[in-house]
Amino acid sequence: MAIRTNAVPRIAAALILAAAILLSFRLERAPRPIELQPGATPAPSADSTRAVLERALAPGAPGYDRGVARANVTVLEFADFGCPYCARFATRTYPPLAAEFVRTGVVRWRYVPFALGIFTNGDEAARAAECAGAQGRVAFGRMDDRLFVGQDVWKRAADPAGLFRSMAAGAGLDPARFTSCYAGDSAAQRVAAANALADQLGVRATPTFFINGRRVEGALPLEQFRAVLAEALRPARDSR
Repeated sequence: MAIRTNAVPRIAAALILAAAILLSFRLERAPRPIELQPGATPAPSADSTRAVLERALAPGAPGYDRGVARANVTVLEFADFGCPYCARFATRTYPPLAAEFVRTGVVRWRYVPFALGIFTNGDEAARAAECAGAQGRVAFGRMDDRLFVGQDVWKRAADPAGLFRSMAAGAGLDPARFTSCYAGDSAAQRVAAANALADQLGVRATPTFFINGRRVEGALPLEQFRAVLAEALRPARDSR
């Protein structure tokens, strides 16, 4: 099949981007994502994935939005608080990406905390985060930070409930509301809904991202993730 003349610049740009990504990969190797055993979650069809992604980005779906709803690029992230690579991404890689892409309004980032089921106290940490979220998005963000920073501590705890209450208090949450929520069923139901969504999308590694529907597994280093977002934004920029 002949290549159309006006397609050449796009192909050249894609080759240059691929070379840049490969070079950055050699400079800073991306860690392998933490995965379930092969076959634990069947891969959905492309049509099924598109349908589930539409539901996942609708109001009321599990997760927390960052950025404007009508951005040109949407990132849907699934992360487990017990995953060390998720912690690395959240504390090191996401902040500069947020400053460049999310807070400037060009990327909508929907963050879905879920429990992959392989990390000690991971389910309980997700419940604690959802109980923080019940007190608002700001409260969720503060608890989210503490859960990732304190990951090594709560993963070793025989009974993490008291530790999570202490974290909530340190984050400025209402202690009574948090305790009541943690003891109830609502947070567990939110976690279950997030887990079901992850299963429907065939998420079997942490972290997993869907960037305008394209699946990306693993905590890519900053420059690689920046290049992926820049490429996703290219069509909107080229149309101006």
